[in-house]
Amino acid sequence: MQIISSLTEFIEKLDESEIKSFPKIIKSLEIPFSEFKKYATWNKERYTRNCIARTNNFEIILLCWNKNQETPIHEHGGQKCWVYQVNGEVAEYRYQKNDAGILTEISKTHLTSGNVTYMDNRMGYHALKNLDDQRCMTLHIYVSPIDSCEVFCKDDETFMTKELKYDSIAKAI
Repeated sequence: MQIISSLTEFIEKLDESEIKSFPKIIKSLEIPFSEFKKYATWNKERYTRNCIARTNNFEIILLCWNKNQETPIHEHGGQKCWVYQVNGEVAEYRYQKNDAGILTEISKTHLTSGNVTYMDNRMGYHALKNLDDQRCMTLHIYVSPIDSCEVFCKDDETFMTKELKYDSIAKAI
């Protein structure tokens, strides 16, 4: 497949393709960092979720991370999720829940610029953390939009449903 070098081209390609083609399309991404800057917002307290595109068939969100910011352990509301590392370095921690409901970390992967990872509920749970000393960005691509998901609450060691919100929504590309 030919290299995809712009967000506009990426959205068009997803829009005209069947879901089974998404992995191949996502692995063809070589979008310059400069393409993402206009969608980035930052928050000192937490990572931000910036919606670039949302259709009935997919959702594309740019997450912007300051140093040491991380997600809670979570699932994906039944959807498939790819993460494309725009810049910097992020760790992905994967977890399984045993029959007693106890979470165990099963793997840790480092993502650097241009890397892609995949996750869905049948694979368990995951969390992401910015390992870089600077800001970084990750692009999250979901099959169908996700409005809520189950997140692990460390305080009481249970899962709760979290309604997901955007920090910004892009006007049409």
